[in-house]
Amino acid sequence: MCTCKIISVKALLVLCNAVFAKEDPIVETKYGIVEGKTAYSISGRPFYSFQGIPYAKPPLDNLRFKAPVEPNKWPDIMKTKDNAPHCLQKNYLFSNPKVIGSEDCLYLNVYSPKLRARRHARKSLLPVMVFIHWGGFFTGFSSSDYLGPEYIMDKNVVLVTFNYRLGILGFFSTNDDAAPGNYGLKDQVAALKWVQSNIEYFGGDNEKVTIFGQSAGGASVNLHMFSPESKDLFHQGISQSGTSLALWAKPLSETQLILARTQATFVGCKDLENTTILVTCLRNKTAENLVESGDKFKFFSIDPLNVYLPSIEQKTESNPNPFITKQPIDYIRSKEFYKVPWILGLVTDEGLIRAEAILRQPTTRTALNKDFNKLMPELIALSMSTPSSNISRIWSKIKEYYFKSLHEINITEPRNMKALINLYSDRSFSYSTYQAALFHNLKGHDDIWFYNFNYTGQYSYGDVFAATKEDINYDWGVSHCDDLLYLFNSSALFPEFENNNDLIMIQTMTDLWTNFAIYGHPTPSKTVQWPKLDNLSHGMLDKNIYYMNINGSYKDSNPPSLKMEKGFYKERFKFWEDIPLVENIEELKQMHIEM
Repeated sequence: MCTCKIISVKALLVLCNAVFAKEDPIVETKYGIVEGKTAYSISGRPFYSFQGIPYAKPPLDNLRFKAPVEPNKWPDIMKTKDNAPHCLQKNYLFSNPKVIGSEDCLYLNVYSPKLRARRHARKSLLPVMVFIHWGGFFTGFSSSDYLGPEYIMDKNVVLVTFNYRLGILGFFSTNDDAAPGNYGLKDQVAALKWVQSNIEYFGGDNEKVTIFGQSAGGASVNLHMFSPESKDLFHQGISQSGTSLALWAKPLSETQLILARTQATFVGCKDLENTTILVTCLRNKTAENLVESGDKFKFFSIDPLNVYLPSIEQKTESNPNPFITKQPIDYIRSKEFYKVPWILGLVTDEGLIRAEAILRQPTTRTALNKDFNKLMPELIALSMSTPSSNISRIWSKIKEYYFKSLHEINITEPRNMKALINLYSDRSFSYSTYQAALFHNLKGHDDIWFYNFNYTGQYSYGDVFAATKEDINYDWGVSHCDDLLYLFNSSALFPEFENNNDLIMIQTMTDLWTNFAIYGHPTPSKTVQWPKLDNLSHGMLDKNIYYMNINGSYKDSNPPSLKMEKGFYKERFKFWEDIPLVENIEELKQMHIEM
């Protein structure tokens, strides 16, 4: 009689691939040799991992508040087996926010199922996917404990993740040559240039690069479509929960100098008129001091979340390569953008990123209830959209529409909780994403796919953003960032998935996204069809866009579903379109007259 031990498929694959890992992988790049390691996908497939490769010089001392500079070559083999430090930040979205990371942070990670065997074997090269992380331009990570490659590495693509400068260090501007701004976006350009020069050594095809990002990363993808600095560095894009038209991504110009002078007073700089002297003073302060002093901008809890945003730059002799020189809406209006194939969309309850934290924390919940009519216009930044003389009138319209009342309300009532979530969703994400899709399409951008992610999983970023263990009896929904749970293994925040529908959703999302990278279409098979958005560019009058609804729940007995639907938030978007706000697009409002 014999005893047989059952070995899991994953363990068996790891065992069978042991030969794959006999030696650590070594790759010669343009700048020097890197040594990585072998890792394994969620199914046990081996892949090569290189972490912490420098793509620019450390932006220290005189390089602070400047565009990135190419890295120096290194003579010896560089060990690239561990995560590099995060870019310096204070993550207000997590509990007990502290200043973490390093100013020396311009590093990237490459994950590949295979390395290039011969220099001229181009046919064997794999499509490349470059992810731009989330975080409102003030926080975010590229490390493998937040953006683990184990799910995507089951597919035949090369994955790149990277850090870029954040907050004051990434987006501070004096609106002149002293500090023109957009260093974080220029870091992204530098990373994409590195990919063009080096990715073939890791088995990637630099002629087939898809950039994809979530939240600030999604907005960045859209912004790269306008920048001459990004031309030919990518060929497709995916914007998850963020576009360049979002209020929190809208480039600043006039207010940048005011912010710069205010920041300077926070850290004790005296000369506020001469911008060169002001910037020199800030360069002499510790990076930690600069980031920590951002607390002084807050007026309610952690709001405003993001102070430093992309900038409208001027092209000058000292700043010959500005990232953008006008507002995104003006690039779209004049059709000055790269019409690359583009997927964009949302999750159902985007507003949970702030609403859930406010509602679950007793102090913020009580404070908002007490001064609801005073605080809410500030929290949803109405001053960015209308003159101060109009704010009260417009807020009354918004309050009546969402909360069905002009009187005092109790924010803890379930109906009002849902209204608050919807208001945050529409104001911060949904309406601007809808506008971006339609206006791009109206201006000749044909290859666009739109989606809504409506899958409720066992885990949610809403619990992370709530920054408290206290909960109330409420079905929160699908939070901002929840779609990332099924693209990246985030072991720093969540346990391994065990629920079958969650595992199916990993397969669904990685299939859709990598299909797009490989074939140029998210659903190339005939089993599920996801048609492109073609409402406007071909003279159609229907603004009720068709979209792919990615739907389901971990509690369901049936697996998640993909279904095309029509009329995405039709009534809510019509409400916003009819309010006199500066971000409303006249061409879309008057579309029925022009066509």
